[in-house]
Amino acid sequence: MELNRNRRSMLSGAMALGAGALLPGRVLAQSRSLVAATFPGTWSEAHRAILAPAFRQRTGATVTQSILLAQDQVARLTAAKGGKPPFDVAIFDAPQVPDAIKAGILAHYPSDKSPNYGDLLPAFQDPWGPTISMQVIGIGYNPKRIKVPPTSWDELWDPKYKGRVGLTALNSQLGIAFLAELNRVRGGSPDNFDPAFKALKELMPNVGAVAADLGAFATLWQQEQIDIAPYNFNFVQTLKSKDVPVELAIPSTGAAGWKTSMHLVAGAVEPDLAVQYIDTHLDPVVQAAMLKSPYDVIPTNRKVALAGPVTLAIAKTQDDLGKIRGFDWAAINPQRSELIARFNREIQQH
Repeated sequence: MELNRNRRSMLSGAMALGAGALLPGRVLAQSRSLVAATFPGTWSEAHRAILAPAFRQRTGATVTQSILLAQDQVARLTAAKGGKPPFDVAIFDAPQVPDAIKAGILAHYPSDKSPNYGDLLPAFQDPWGPTISMQVIGIGYNPKRIKVPPTSWDELWDPKYKGRVGLTALNSQLGIAFLAELNRVRGGSPDNFDPAFKALKELMPNVGAVAADLGAFATLWQQEQIDIAPYNFNFVQTLKSKDVPVELAIPSTGAAGWKTSMHLVAGAVEPDLAVQYIDTHLDPVVQAAMLKSPYDVIPTNRKVALAGPVTLAIAKTQDDLGKIRGFDWAAINPQRSELIARFNREIQQH
């Protein structure tokens, strides 16, 4: 394996953070540097603008971002297993966590070394790493054309929306989450997705487009080619910041979503810094800053008062967030490839 300094200097697509002047009274420890994975887009921007400076102020150390999707993080850590991992901190959405645990690429999170961990609701505490935020799915709609917010998933099947419903392929987290929620609503189970696929086939006369990926899905909204579709909170907020007419409604069946968590990587080069970095993400001041536009990152620290768009669409209190329904990813993940193939075969190609 490469030396520690080489693996940091050669990270593809990574960017060094915290390279500005030192804060008064703080001495930067030589060679103290952390490599932390982050997601592209809003996540990397929030981590660069808010988390990295707070971490530097706390520790005097610098952090380098490795910008990767969750599945790519799992692949790289698995490939490096037994040697020096390419980064010290991983960030996963809930579906990737069971796979990462099974692969043996995570270390247990030392909550006793994480002062902010105790301020998380029990639903957001986990021995493998704390929940730092969550994503909630609902019904995206164009308020220019749909004056009354939808209250049920069933409205997507209303004939008045013929040709105006959008879907996204199952290669996205949004796509697979909607399939799982639809399956639950229509009486299916994690080992029987027939009800969901039956419902999707019945929906097709209303579907104007099936986007190949989330970028193409956003374009459909921007060009107003669709009026109603499954969507999630953060994507809606991102489009609204670009003056795209879109809002999010939560169905009467309740909010559903998935957690986003941070993890100490097994064999991390800087385990102590990694824990401090994760704990800094749990800090109420940091989470309150990330809750504000343009990031709109849903907080998990109970000391953060919810405010802004999240209170209109998702939850009024932290307790409300803790009640959001999740999915059985341990049961869904082994079927994911077949579900994608079935969707492509039965839905996307028709």
